[in-house]
Amino acid sequence: MVNLMKNRRLFTAFMITILHVASGNGYGADLRSLIEFKESGTSDWTAGVVDAKGTGVPARYTYSGQPQAHRQQTLAEATSKAHHNLLETIVNLRINSESRVIDIVETYPSIMAQLGGMVQKAPEVEKLRQYQYDGTVEVWSQMKLSGGFSQLILPPEIRHIESIKQILTSNQSARLQNRPRSSQVFTGMVVDARGTRAVPVLAPKILDENLQEVFGPAYVSREFAVQHGVARYTADIDKAKLDPRVSDNPLIVKVLKVLWPGRCDFIISNADAAKLKSASEHLKFLKECKVIIVLDPM
Repeated sequence: MVNLMKNRRLFTAFMITILHVASGNGYGADLRSLIEFKESGTSDWTAGVVDAKGTGVPARYTYSGQPQAHRQQTLAEATSKAHHNLLETIVNLRINSESRVIDIVETYPSIMAQLGGMVQKAPEVEKLRQYQYDGTVEVWSQMKLSGGFSQLILPPEIRHIESIKQILTSNQSARLQNRPRSSQVFTGMVVDARGTRAVPVLAPKILDENLQEVFGPAYVSREFAVQHGVARYTADIDKAKLDPRVSDNPLIVKVLKVLWPGRCDFIISNADAAKLKSASEHLKFLKECKVIIVLDPM
């Protein structure tokens, strides 16, 4: 019986992964998902969604004349529990090295009320609904971490950054258009943090060896962070290099270490940091959150 229950949980987790990869989350979706399992639910940091299960158990005695009504009542119970578990999973998400979502909602009850409203509207993953022989029903609810949730939870220091327009003469513009592509102008960044015991967060930071920020809240523009997330996570370094989020010429950097106890502030070499600072074009992809962080499977 124990093995059967374990196999069912593994199968359900596998199905969730398949559904996430199939549905996608912008900027491509064919990465090996980095999924964090908690007692109350799962966080897919690659797809940018949180899922939670709810179980509805029918009453021992039912009225044979109202089977449909009792079935709907059991389903409503399962959905309510799924929403409860979804909220519990979400409030325990890490925002950065210093705080979790629960720290915000405990300080600002109005945010908790808004978050609760979002959870109540979270759709069911209908393909995962299961009925048992005794009438028990299991449902999964899912909520995206992008959009309204990110707008509500992301730190206020992540602000809208205006585009910097450069005024060029016609001769300067022609020279720029005709110049050969430089291998040192990168279109995104893949951060290899495998082996560091790092953990995913909503608003990570990348620092140089002098602990100066080279990517994070100070560099990203809020509209991109809200729409796509500050960074994307995966457990597949090879596919990360080819993902549309970082386009066709990403800078690949190796994390030297992470800062404890948060384990979400990544330190890269000064040499790699200098590559980021070498061209103004790099500010554009940093602003647009074209960053993928590779972690070990959780």
